[in-house]
Amino acid sequence: MKNDKGFSLVELIIVIAIMAVLVGILAPIFIRYVEQSRRSRDIQTADQIREAFLADIAEGSTVGTGSVQVEIDAAHLPGTINETPTVSGHVFAAGGTFTAVYNADTNEVGVYVTQDYDGSQSYNLTTEAGIAAYKAA
Repeated sequence: MKNDKGFSLVELIIVIAIMAVLVGILAPIFIRYVEQSRRSRDIQTADQIREAFLADIAEGSTVGTGSVQVEIDAAHLPGTINETPTVSGHVFAAGGTFTAVYNADTNEVGVYVTQDYDGSQSYNLTTEAGIAAYKAA
């Protein structure tokens, strides 16, 4: 009588090969979805920063006249932002920063995300064109 308990070595190798093919196909798709999620979160954060600056200005905060550029960090937060926002959907391994630009003439706040090691990539996340370019990067 033959003892047929368990799997043969060939069966195990076939299962492992199938799993490797599936991982090879699905991993890039999963990574792309994670990156899209991070970029969406950055866009939402930029909108919150813009709204917070406009609320502070409406309450009488003096930002200045003309255009004022503020790099968002712990020392330069609008009143309704509780923690320093982070750029999570960076293009390269370097982190990025948010920068808010207030134009007193038009009473508009533009929020830019700057990426790359040298800060050369900047996207305006308060315009449709800037958001589209950021999502495509």
